[in-house]
Amino acid sequence: MIEKSEKFEIEKEEVKVVKKTPSLYDLNSNHNPGSLITRVQLKGENYDKWSRGIQTSLRARCKWRFMEGTVEQPKEGSSNFEDRWIVQSMLVPWVANTVESNLRSTIS
Repeated sequence: MIEKSEKFEIEKEEVKVVKKTPSLYDLNSNHNPGSLITRVQLKGENYDKWSRGIQTSLRARCKWRFMEGTVEQPKEGSSNFEDRWIVQSMLVPWVANTVESNLRSTIS
């Protein structure tokens, strides 16, 4: 048995990692109106647990500020005007999907 040894020189390459800061208006293919964003379903008596689940989930998606009301309404015609309506249209079913069906009809 003959063993052959080879030497390899590996050049060090500098890799620059660029972190993208997501926009409040970013949505991706996993964001759709039928998504269940938390497993905790509001049944009335479990509001605190449900609200923590909603808040955590929406923060992870960079959407919590819409719920707290800290995102300013963009001016009509601005680049974010339509994007805000798209996000708002996604938030409503996301939250509604986590509410028990008999309570859902009482929420406006």
